[in-house]
Amino acid sequence: GKSQARFISLSPRWDETFSFTVQVPELALIRFCVEDEISLVANEFLGQYTLPLLSLSKGYRNVPLLSKDGGNLEPASLFVHIWYY
Repeated sequence: GKSQARFISLSPRWDETFSFTVQVPELALIRFCVEDEISLVANEFLGQYTLPLLSLSKGYRNVPLLSKDGGNLEPASLFVHIWYY
């Protein structure tokens, strides 16, 4: 899904909940992608991270962000809450 940041800052907060059904969890990947909307038709890529869905443990997690080519963007990260049943 796509979300909107709540305010402009170096530490934006999305406060969004995404819910979806996964048919084959063993094959599923989840990708976090952060972009800055620079105009109505263009976005600037800021960072991304992709990982196997089953590698996510429940609870609060810090997801590191990487460049398009996989380079480390430390300290850039997302603080997320993972919950499933």
